Amino acid sequence: MGLAFYKPMFEKLEGSIIPAHSSAGLAGICTGITQAVTLVTPLEMIKVRQQTEMIADKSQRKYHGLLNTASIIVRQEGFGALYSGLMATVVRQSWGLLVKFSAYVELKSMFEKLSDDPDKPLPPWQHMICGGMANVFVAILNSPPDVVKTRMQDAGRSYTGTWHCIKSMARNEGFSSFFRGSMLRVIRIAPGRVPFSLTCPLSLLTVHC
Repeated sequence: MGLAFYKPMFEKLEGSIIPAHSSAGLAGICTGITQAVTLVTPLEMIKVRQQTEMIADKSQRKYHGLLNTASIIVRQEGFGALYSGLMATVVRQSWGLLVKFSAYVELKSMFEKLSDDPDKPLPPWQHMICGGMANVFVAILNSPPDVVKTRMQDAGRSYTGTWHCIKSMARNEGFSSFFRGSMLRVIRIAPGRVPFSLTCPLSLLTVHC
């Protein structure tokens, strides 16, 4: 939805106001910001709280389900608590979609230039490679904001803000701490791009994916 809404707007500006091939990346940034400030941050907050509650006995657990978890957070910590880690989530979503869409478009363009007939549609396997590689880049390069976001949303956090979290991690755990779990993200995210890569030319005809 976000890509289909924003990309045509930026395509009209390509070549005159913004550089060529930049519409997908800019659409990704706007889509990421929209996602983060609407649904993603609160839902991620609820998910993290449920996943980090380490109590084996279900009857003793604090959180039970989506609405129950949300209501407890709002009642005990205020509505704003649902948006803890908002800045990290905005960076994660916008940066991640910038990398994803830009990488996909550039890799697709590379295959088209190497083709004997640049006007001929690419075969499915090349779309799969473009999509898979784009998500590998996302999984690795988007790991730092994802780690910071998760730290900020943990109930046992000791950070006063996003910047404090970043400085504390860098000082106490080193630069590599921002990339913890990045290989698991590659395994989880990269295969998921393949269906999108195959259906993108059909489902997003109006945005010239």
